[in-house]
Amino acid sequence: MATFFSEALPYISQAATLAIAASAVAFSHRASKEVGHRELSTRMWEKRTDTYTEILRATQDLDPTRRPTPESFIEQSTEAPPKGMELLARDLESEEWKDFTARVDSFASDEVRYLFYLWLASVSGWCWLTMKCIIHHGGDLSKYSEANNELQRSYKATHTVLLELTEQIRAELSFKQRFVRRAEITGPDQYFGAVIDVKFARGKQVDLEPLHAARLTSIARRSADVQARVVDGRPRTDAESSLSPDAE
Repeated sequence: MATFFSEALPYISQAATLAIAASAVAFSHRASKEVGHRELSTRMWEKRTDTYTEILRATQDLDPTRRPTPESFIEQSTEAPPKGMELLARDLESEEWKDFTARVDSFASDEVRYLFYLWLASVSGWCWLTMKCIIHHGGDLSKYSEANNELQRSYKATHTVLLELTEQIRAELSFKQRFVRRAEITGPDQYFGAVIDVKFARGKQVDLEPLHAARLTSIARRSADVQARVVDGRPRTDAESSLSPDAE
């Protein structure tokens, strides 16, 4: 028996050495994979943090309360350049904006992405109603009053969504679990993508598919045309100021 162990010992030692080497390789591979995963997670988190900062900056730039009222747009139109006044503070068709929204789509959570696009949809509602007020200013008083009342609701909608968006971002950056409250949304008829009323109720918002304001960029393009209509400062009839079939 002693002779057997004496003869087998080199083989046992070799097998043990191979087993240890294999274990070391496996451990090294696993450790390397974990380090790579942590580094990737860190880079992704840094990109997400930067994107969230950009989102909050965009909400400041596009904040409707920082833009002129319909009456102010009309008053300033006499000094506006020939191309008219810009309704929005940022060009939503620029390459810079497209790059920004691509980062939102790439790095934001489903919750933040949903709330950001809901906020843009509420800004779309504000654009639509501001133009509606400009169109009816000095014309049909009842239509102007109706549009102005809706406009005040849209200001509240943008503010309500912004509060929810900010709370969601703050929670995620603090590594806290938070869900979006159930959203009750109202938009004007025949105007896809715009929102004029938003309320958050108890419960969890299940559908987080982003609500894209399809006409937000087109409304910005049309704003110059609307401003051109009021440069002369005279009252406008419905026939003169009709922007589109659904402008009423």
